[in-house]
Amino acid sequence: MEPFNKTSFEALAEKFLGSGFPRHLAGALSMPKLPPDARDVIRRVLRLMKRSGYPLADFNPVLIRWLASTIPGILPSAWGGNIPPITVPGRHRKLDGYIAGQDFPASSGQRTFVDIGCGFPPVTTADTAYRLPEWQIYGVDRSFADYVLYDTNGHYACFNGKGEFLYFQPSTGAGGKALYSAPGRTKERFRQLFAALFPLLRNADLLSSETVERDGNRLIHNHITDFGTANLKFIESDIMDLEPIPATAVRCMNVLMYFTRDIQNEMLGRIGQHLENGGLLIAGTNSFGIQARYAVYKKDDDNLVPGEFAFSLDNLGHLAIMPWFTIHDNDPETALLAELSRTIRSFPPFWAPFSRHLDQLLEYHGFCRRGADGFLYFPEEMMLPDVFLEKNALLWREMQEKGYGEGAVDTLGKAGYYAWINPAGDIAIRPPDGTFVWPG
Repeated sequence: MEPFNKTSFEALAEKFLGSGFPRHLAGALSMPKLPPDARDVIRRVLRLMKRSGYPLADFNPVLIRWLASTIPGILPSAWGGNIPPITVPGRHRKLDGYIAGQDFPASSGQRTFVDIGCGFPPVTTADTAYRLPEWQIYGVDRSFADYVLYDTNGHYACFNGKGEFLYFQPSTGAGGKALYSAPGRTKERFRQLFAALFPLLRNADLLSSETVERDGNRLIHNHITDFGTANLKFIESDIMDLEPIPATAVRCMNVLMYFTRDIQNEMLGRIGQHLENGGLLIAGTNSFGIQARYAVYKKDDDNLVPGEFAFSLDNLGHLAIMPWFTIHDNDPETALLAELSRTIRSFPPFWAPFSRHLDQLLEYHGFCRRGADGFLYFPEEMMLPDVFLEKNALLWREMQEKGYGEGAVDTLGKAGYYAWINPAGDIAIRPPDGTFVWPG
């Protein structure tokens, strides 16, 4: 265990969040063992926690696990400087519903949806094509791996046309944490599986999909062709090089956060060129379909105007990390969300019953309990990720059904924000002037 001293994570947390770090968590995260960019992320997380009024007593093993293993595993430095194509089915279901419910200007042709940074395998884009069958859908990413290898547990790895390892992603089932905890061994295991399965392919030059299997492990060549449908096509391109696509709606999630503010603005300007007047851009982040935050821009007289900033209710929870996750300083989304969170946490008539009810549900569903000392205590055996996600979704449905989303909207309204529940069911506000910079 890392000693409790002035260079420890505990001391850093106390610097930002106040004294009294939970002693039962001491030593659970070793800062010196993390890569420099992960340590920078942690410092930004703590600064934003302070800004949002997050209490030190709510710090817990789930946050420690995110910071110690998951966050370092999704940073570009873990993948040779490349943005990892993280994705999971159903992640953007609410945003698909948001678009489906919009009243777009009348068009003489087919409506077009462009999913920029769709990830690979492009399961979220396929979800959108199914949800919007009358639309033409385009999935855009800078690269689509030539080979995908699934192991017996559903974890997968991507390889390029030369058979070089690119990326792995754990499933939400058993063993996912172990893959991130030992990335070197994980990569080597997938390389060995690839070497064993590749010779079974009949023809590596085929343009159609081909699958070979041995002992429950599957290697798929040209997997991207398995996802194309009559209304779904894929384009391999960087944002700045994308050929013009007159789009009714564009989604760009978990992409812009990897770039500095200036580059984000350049990308927004380029994306805006693809939108028809009256079209919408949804840009932001989420994690496995939870803890979403995003801005909604509208193309108006050739200008990209930010008309809405929205976030899901679970961003206010004790076990959330995404509200404060940012790779660069001066990120407008996380800064605004921190201010909104502080406003909500500072209003006792809402926050006291919200926090009390959340504690009750966390204990009822087996996540953790609030001890007599005010800190959160978890069972010795942590939930498997798929169980965690399932119970987490149920918990936040219950919180939503109790009216806490509307309560947060009312709280923000009392503080002077124009707020509402948007078509995705998330808390939305009209962004204060100057919050988001966009090219005219």
